[in-house]
Amino acid sequence: MAFDFPSTAGQATDGSYTITLGGIVYAWNGSSWAAAGAGASATDRSLFSVTTNSAGTPALSYSSATGVFSYTPPDLTPYLTTSNGGAGSNYDADLLDGQQGSYYTNAGNLNAGTVPSARLSGTYNISVTGSASISSVNDIGDVTINSASNNEVLTWNGSNWVNLPNSVTGLQVRGSAFTTQSVANATAGNFTITTPKTYALLSVQTSHAAWVTLYSSTNARSNDSSRLETTDPTPGSGVLAEVITAGAATQLITPGTVCFNEAGSNATYLKVYNKSGATNNITVTLTYVQLEA
Repeated sequence: MAFDFPSTAGQATDGSYTITLGGIVYAWNGSSWAAAGAGASATDRSLFSVTTNSAGTPALSYSSATGVFSYTPPDLTPYLTTSNGGAGSNYDADLLDGQQGSYYTNAGNLNAGTVPSARLSGTYNISVTGSASISSVNDIGDVTINSASNNEVLTWNGSNWVNLPNSVTGLQVRGSAFTTQSVANATAGNFTITTPKTYALLSVQTSHAAWVTLYSSTNARSNDSSRLETTDPTPGSGVLAEVITAGAATQLITPGTVCFNEAGSNATYLKVYNKSGATNNITVTLTYVQLEA
């Protein structure tokens, strides 16, 4: 609906020049007609007011009868709930897949990937399945093994662990070594036992009846192969000791005798004659005290 406003030529511009149209008073302000509200004078704008309603469907309305604007703000609560954007929802920037940021800084929650070595320190109780990548001590970064020999030990040289001869010092505890081999009845078998280069022999133990002879070299054993059980060995022939047992027994060597390897190797060579009456796996055990590093 259009209103026919009167001419404003020569009229006051302070709002005192008014006209009522459709129950609303309009005042001329020098550039346009401004509504002052129902029953209001051109200068009385206190009758205009705004009423804010509870949140709901957003709306803005005006009552020409009362000069009141009515504003209904939008209801945003659906977007602030757990399921639609609040804490615990996919819209909350504080969460990632439903988890707080602290969840992802806790190594206990890892289920894939590799933990950087810098994050590993202290003591861990872990269970490892499969095969380890270290197949020998040489695979360890600070270990260097060169031409390893029996009875060598790892020694720290200031920058790496290296293999060196075992520098035995002071009194030594007793040691033992054994070997097992099948030997037919009434025949001899050649055994080799890993021992110190030089040692004091304290006892010889057999699992079956046997004639056991210890030698300083394989040549000494070969040269003595035809000697009878009832014949004493020739002095200097390389025979270190010998015992004869009637079954499973331990023969003390009294006094203890010094045994050695001629070539300085960690080995003692044996001839074991089976006297058990049948083919058997015969075990021979030597008890000794090491005398040479």
